[in-house]
Amino acid sequence: MKKWLAIALLLAAVLARARAGEWLNVTNNIGGDTWGYAGVTYVACVPNSTEVIAGVSERGVWSSTDGGATWKKLGAGDKEQIKHRTHKIVFDPKDPATFWVSGCYGSAVFKTTDGGKTFQKLNAPNHADGVAIDFSDPERKTLLLGLHEQARSLHISKDGGTSFQKIGDKLPEDSNHSTDPIIIDSKTFLINTAGWKQKSTLGIYRSEDAGETWTKISDFGPSGNPLVASDGTMYWQRVWGGGLLQSTDSGKSWTQIPAPVKSNVIELPGKRLAGFVEKQIHVSTDAGKTWTKLDPPLPFKASGIAYSAPAKCFYCWHLTDKKDTQAIVRLNVD
Repeated sequence: MKKWLAIALLLAAVLARARAGEWLNVTNNIGGDTWGYAGVTYVACVPNSTEVIAGVSERGVWSSTDGGATWKKLGAGDKEQIKHRTHKIVFDPKDPATFWVSGCYGSAVFKTTDGGKTFQKLNAPNHADGVAIDFSDPERKTLLLGLHEQARSLHISKDGGTSFQKIGDKLPEDSNHSTDPIIIDSKTFLINTAGWKQKSTLGIYRSEDAGETWTKISDFGPSGNPLVASDGTMYWQRVWGGGLLQSTDSGKSWTQIPAPVKSNVIELPGKRLAGFVEKQIHVSTDAGKTWTKLDPPLPFKASGIAYSAPAKCFYCWHLTDKKDTQAIVRLNVD
């Protein structure tokens, strides 16, 4: 009884401070006593829910249903635990209890169909970054996977993740890292080539034959998790040179739009966009033409942001060398 009373009081304090318009530390018990290098590497808000899920390096994925006051490890009873550095979580738009988790420095891809109570490890190459799923197919058979900081590394699965085959070798030999795929349908794919690899080509490539052939459609080198907004517009962070890339024709062409943010953007209700640079979040209400600062500034330089529409709040996190008692913060907004 005393334990539950303490939790209730803690949650009340969390909500009161969040309503006051300040960033609140909600790291609390996530990840346990020790974390791997990079710490909290990804945070995602479950669609149509106040639940938030975070990946902690070498410590798995953790869930909070009380605004970050407490965290619970997902898949805790699984024989094979998630120990990678989470790079991306992709929710099935028809059923958010089904989602995929990809990451590097360990087994790459896991899937759950029960909201994270249990996970199945897919038979995918290790050490990956982005994963994409063909949601135009009700059976979700086609997946793409880009390996971490590796050129021509794109892999495809046509059986839901039971097996993967490399198709990255069909990209040009001088390609840079191919890490973050986009699937438009079972035949139409996009892949970036970007990264620190010297004397290699930056760009975006498009395939209309399920990865058999690729056409370069942009010389810009984007990276990270791209946004495919609710109206179909795509946004991708340009790594070298700054700014955002935007496509309004299913990725056939890309233009650079000026933006103060140096991150990939997320979509807020009302088709608004949000991104950040260092300690400042910026919001756009006109598809990136103009931006407004969101106050107050963050307490640290951000690595990523997420937004929960049901809870009307932002979550922000930053990478750390080891366990950090202030790795995730939350801000309630109107």
